[in-house]
Amino acid sequence: MKLKAGTTVAIVLIFGALAYGAGQFVTNLTPYVSFQEAKAGKDRVFQVMGPLDRSQPITYTGVLNFTIKEEKTGQTLPVRFKHSKPANFDQATQVTAIGSWNGEYFEARKLLVKCPSKYEEEVKAN
Repeated sequence: MKLKAGTTVAIVLIFGALAYGAGQFVTNLTPYVSFQEAKAGKDRVFQVMGPLDRSQPITYTGVLNFTIKEEKTGQTLPVRFKHSKPANFDQATQVTAIGSWNGEYFEARKLLVKCPSKYEEEVKAN
């Protein structure tokens, strides 16, 4: 009888751990959203993407501040990244910021930077 109860408890614990892991996986999925959706979903983690708005200041004094532009709507989104500036950031053509809106700016936890490919220049040269 004790063996049967122990087996049942073990199975329940295993399924509980699997359910928790699946919940964490779903929580870690970060959808791409529009700037408007990112601002409305305060404290939720999203991915936003757009070209750098080079008409706005880009500053780095231990914290990287820049603005991206939404291509479809033309809206801009101020972004703050409290980590070191990516090495290829100055050549970026597109930036994906993963983070959340804090009421003033999009607080990026991670940046993905798309730069012009060296192969594009080789094609233009030919």
